[in-house]
Amino acid sequence: MRVLDQSSIWIGRLAMAAGMTLVASIAGIMLAQVVFRYVLNSSLQWSEELSVLALVWAVFIGSAVLVRGWQHIAVTAFVKMLPDRLQSMTFVVAKILTLLFLIVVTYYAVMVFIGPIHATSVSLGVSTRWAKLSLAVGGALMTVVTLAEIVRDIAAIRRGDRGHFAQLGEGGSL
Repeated sequence: MRVLDQSSIWIGRLAMAAGMTLVASIAGIMLAQVVFRYVLNSSLQWSEELSVLALVWAVFIGSAVLVRGWQHIAVTAFVKMLPDRLQSMTFVVAKILTLLFLIVVTYYAVMVFIGPIHATSVSLGVSTRWAKLSLAVGGALMTVVTLAEIVRDIAAIRRGDRGHFAQLGEGGSL
């Protein structure tokens, strides 16, 4: 359990750093494009494709950050009306279903990545395979983090820690 939790923490930290780097890169690329287009009167041909590629990676890598602590968008109004014990079990079942979904998505993302059909981007000359890889990597990271979340939830149920579930679905600090 400890190894899984530590892995989840490190995945969150690395994903946060990667996401921040990718978003900063997008901002820099777009700023350069504006300067080149409106100041130097010469557009950068590759800026849009590179920004989109970086955005795709930022989304799928960044999603692993939000899975830890269940901080992504969730509508928990109905669940919060349930008795405490049923609330905690509902969260665990939801996370197990999410885990199964992530396993399926990651499997098919890997199949698409290793598959034979890939285009080459016009400006960068890079295979679209690398954009498709972002879903497989993000799915794998979210799978590990979700598994760690399930283990933490089950441990909280065993301890009788109902407060553990009180903040789920309410956002909070990253």
